[in-house]
Amino acid sequence: MKISIWRDASRVPEALGIPCVAYLPLFIWLFHMKTWTFYTAIGVIACYAVLARFGLTVAVIWGKMLHFLRGPRVLARPWWWRNRFDDNE
Repeated sequence: MKISIWRDASRVPEALGIPCVAYLPLFIWLFHMKTWTFYTAIGVIACYAVLARFGLTVAVIWGKMLHFLRGPRVLARPWWWRNRFDDNE
């Protein structure tokens, strides 16, 4: 059986086991080279490393935050559909 070339298309790129998005603060430090910016960038990378160790990526955390804000009940129709077409009697 042939392995699909799209199997790894949705994987998050990693460097040293940390998602590459986590290294963005280090690139910001290159434009603003101060000691506190460097320590902040290293701290953010360390936080991402700890989260990656537990299997929490940026997408997973974003989804969990949206679920917390949205609540457990997700309605199938948008608000404008419910207001226009449903009978609220």
